[in-house]
Amino acid sequence: MSTMQTVISLRLPKEDLTLIEEVASWKNSDKSTAIRELVELGGIYFAVLEYKKGKISIEKAAELAHLSLSEMIDLLASLGVESKLEIEDYLEGAKTVKMLF
Repeated sequence: MSTMQTVISLRLPKEDLTLIEEVASWKNSDKSTAIRELVELGGIYFAVLEYKKGKISIEKAAELAHLSLSEMIDLLASLGVESKLEIEDYLEGAKTVKMLF
């Protein structure tokens, strides 16, 4: 997670505040830390859903989730999300590897 740089204020429904308080209590942390963790998890969830819908590439999903490409691949596999890569993508990747080595 990056360093804190911006302070914002927002209005939340009571249910969201209750969730934040429960997460903070469960994790033995303060509400700010719980909010940051929930936002981070929400970003990962958003990236997974958009990739699953075919709206973004796996690279973009990794970028949005602040994960490496290999971490994103592992996460998607652990969640049972099928790859959107076509055979041409694999063949192109093989060509690139051959060129590098």
